[in-house]
Amino acid sequence: MVTPGTREQTLCGLRAVQAALHKRPDRVRRLFFSAEHARALQPILQELAKRRAIFRELPAAELDRVAGTRAHQGLVAVLDTPDVPMLARETVEQAARQPGVTLLLDGVGNPHNVGAIARTAAFLGVQALWLTAEGAETVRSAAACRTAEGGLEYLPVAACHNALAVVRAYVQAGGQALALAVRGEKTLAELGQYRGKPVLLVLGSEETGLDPAVEAACSLRLRIAGTDAVESLNVSVAAGIALAALC
Repeated sequence: MVTPGTREQTLCGLRAVQAALHKRPDRVRRLFFSAEHARALQPILQELAKRRAIFRELPAAELDRVAGTRAHQGLVAVLDTPDVPMLARETVEQAARQPGVTLLLDGVGNPHNVGAIARTAAFLGVQALWLTAEGAETVRSAAACRTAEGGLEYLPVAACHNALAVVRAYVQAGGQALALAVRGEKTLAELGQYRGKPVLLVLGSEETGLDPAVEAACSLRLRIAGTDAVESLNVSVAAGIALAALC
């Protein structure tokens, strides 16, 4: 039985499953794998056997069926996973007093974008990833976790109802909230003063961008300098460029 506040989460892909097996082996309910991974998995299989969890070597066609995709790289895990926790104001205020970058995605819900951003954020040492409803609904999905390549196992994630309230609370607590916008006043080349300080980087959806009220509540609007050939970048690419400049 899955305990209240948890759900079954299906993960597939080599890095995503390996990271989950390393970080939360006690949460694994079922594990399916191809013959090529059998030897490397022996220690975890022994633990699963003690817990009477289900594990099985499967041919490629069966793994495709279990994973719901061919992009599983021979590993599929089903885990008992807590729901995304709600972001508390105390957490926001604490983040605003600690050096480092926190990332807020407002309206970003595409699982591939969420996963790609999480992968970059974990790689660069972002403190946490905060998501509005769209992202919170997809961050536990197989597609987001596979794209994150294990990054979501190492990145604290929380959901929020209202991005505007989060930005205001962060700024009131003394942190700097930076909005990434197409027509920002400052470029990334001018961000030296923010390195090593508490920073909340705020990005909006690709379709509509940031809500004007959220953007206005930020301390500064940033832009990525480029040509006029296209108006903007994919949100995951833009996040990566901005995080590389800030982290």
